[in-house]
Amino acid sequence: MPEWLQQLQNILQTSVITLEEPVKVIQLIKLIGTFAGFLLAARLLRRWFRRFLIRLGLAEDTQNRLLALLFIIVMVVGTVLAFRFAGISNTFLDKLFQYPLSDLFHPPGGNGAVENKLTLAGLFYAFIIVLGMFVLSKYAQWVLHRQVLQAFQIAEHTQFLLLRFLHFSFIIFGLLIALSTIGVSFASLALIFGGLSIGIGFGLQNIASNLISGFILIFERPIKIGDLVEIMELDIFGTVGSINLRSTVIVALDEKEIIVPNSQLISEPVHNLTHQSTLFRLRIPVGVSYGSDVELVKQALLEAAQEHPAVIKEPTPTMKNVTAPFVRFISFGESSLGFELLAWIPDSFKRFDVASDLHFMIWEKFKEYEIKIPFPQRDVHFYPTEH
Repeated sequence: MPEWLQQLQNILQTSVITLEEPVKVIQLIKLIGTFAGFLLAARLLRRWFRRFLIRLGLAEDTQNRLLALLFIIVMVVGTVLAFRFAGISNTFLDKLFQYPLSDLFHPPGGNGAVENKLTLAGLFYAFIIVLGMFVLSKYAQWVLHRQVLQAFQIAEHTQFLLLRFLHFSFIIFGLLIALSTIGVSFASLALIFGGLSIGIGFGLQNIASNLISGFILIFERPIKIGDLVEIMELDIFGTVGSINLRSTVIVALDEKEIIVPNSQLISEPVHNLTHQSTLFRLRIPVGVSYGSDVELVKQALLEAAQEHPAVIKEPTPTMKNVTAPFVRFISFGESSLGFELLAWIPDSFKRFDVASDLHFMIWEKFKEYEIKIPFPQRDVHFYPTEH
């Protein structure tokens, strides 16, 4: 037998894992190869099964659930067969999952051995508990939202606050159960939080600031879900889509979602156009030539405002500080007289559309009354120089 072949055979027969039963390199190769083969088979079956489901005319959500179930079944069967083909007994998995991970750092019998031993099985159970509480939280939120909150006609932001509180309660409860499952005591948690506080002091200041700002936004409610906000420093304008612990999603007018860190919403000036009311006052500035009749200009601007259906003509007693449309004579400019039309509208979400409509209407009124908008003019004088 050639020497290289003998060396290869020795490598393949080398034991790499020993848990009362050695696992050789050749067994690991068989295991990985068989598992990869089942992955390929699952992919091919997925394609074929999807075509079959499409022919049956099933809904896309139902198709995705059935395909996910098929993938899980194939991978479970593939894992069992891969271990059997590789010659690795099923008891090996049990020993592997029950192997104390603490022994990787403190050998058995050493002074560093701990009483509560952390195992892969414990971590797996802890993950299942947290995942289960997350799924249960989503289902509980859906039931509470559909069956209770909507029936009592509770405000949208209050619904959001209650559902968030419920979600955090489920997750925290699940984390406590999971930590108890893997044997983490409250004394250990105190040490962990102590280390986190040091980490926050050194490198997690931004994350901690966003988290604290998230709680402020949720409970203090300077902005709410559905509010129309404008962040002047960041040139962001849109409606608040959701408020999370770390960031807030603002949906711009072109339906693009802008993710803004919560700390910027607390520290930067934010113009909330719908905090107390959706009413909004439009300001339409316009300049006319010096030869214009100022009373006629005022009449034209007021007629344009009165003719627009979205402008409030006669405010009700419940509309505080709301007035009928009026015109201000604001300046004597270099080449024009400055006027400003002020008009209230009931919906601040439509301010751009209404302002555009008023510009069109004012232009038509100025043409009707022959009111001219001047261009900037400059007089240039040349003085001859004597030589």
